[in-house]
Amino acid sequence: MYSEEYKDVMTKLRGFLEQKTYTEEALALTEKALELLAAHYTTWHYRFNIVKAIKRDLFEELDWCELVALENEKNYQIWHHRQLIIEEILKDEELASKFDFHREYPILSEMLQEDSKNHHVWSYRKWFVERFSLHEAIEELQFVESMLDADLRNNSAWTHRFYLKFGLEDWQKNVDSEIEYAKSKIEICPQNPSSWNYLKGIYRKSNRDIRELREFCTPLADVKAKEIKSSFALELMAEIEKAAGDKDLAAAYYTQLAEVYDPIRANYWNYVKNML
Repeated sequence: MYSEEYKDVMTKLRGFLEQKTYTEEALALTEKALELLAAHYTTWHYRFNIVKAIKRDLFEELDWCELVALENEKNYQIWHHRQLIIEEILKDEELASKFDFHREYPILSEMLQEDSKNHHVWSYRKWFVERFSLHEAIEELQFVESMLDADLRNNSAWTHRFYLKFGLEDWQKNVDSEIEYAKSKIEICPQNPSSWNYLKGIYRKSNRDIRELREFCTPLADVKAKEIKSSFALELMAEIEKAAGDKDLAAAYYTQLAEVYDPIRANYWNYVKNML
């Protein structure tokens, strides 16, 4: 089922691998192999070893990596390879002095403009932030806010924001402001699970009492007035009443979820109710 070209390239590649050939010819062959199958992990591993052995210009390797990434949006190995190359640069004092982490922003922005929920790129961006201690970098904060302004339902952007704000040692300073930020976004789009998960995540992280959120949730899930703007608010109201010790009221909320506001998950809500 393979093309003749693919079979020829891979046969030659296997021969080079067995002979542990680290030359410019072998490097060119890996490039050809990755053009045919960019997700071939063994080829990426071999290429990295060749790059080190022949002392290829590591900045040129990063440039080449960007071209491959633009043509293969869903590829993970490219970003792993890029991490390895950057780590090699940082090991060398002279090369490290020439490396500017800002060079990563254009390719990351372009990739996420193409696909704002590209998991591989977001994972790389998390590594990038951690490696260069960029949790409070203005570029990161501005970027993640722009992504959320463009799409409040972008769970990847919410996850990245949480990492920026709560991946710090002194993350406690961000609790109050981030609670207000999450609330402001919920008010714009009440039926958005990402912003609710973000809000609840802050409360779990900081061990805050979720009963503080009763006043905020009530207008969004007023069962008496039969005005339910958000099933997620109703779910949180059930959790609040459970925390307050009112199991009957919590059960009533779960029943509403199961029967009216989120029946597709009725089995789950009935299970949660029975666990009370």
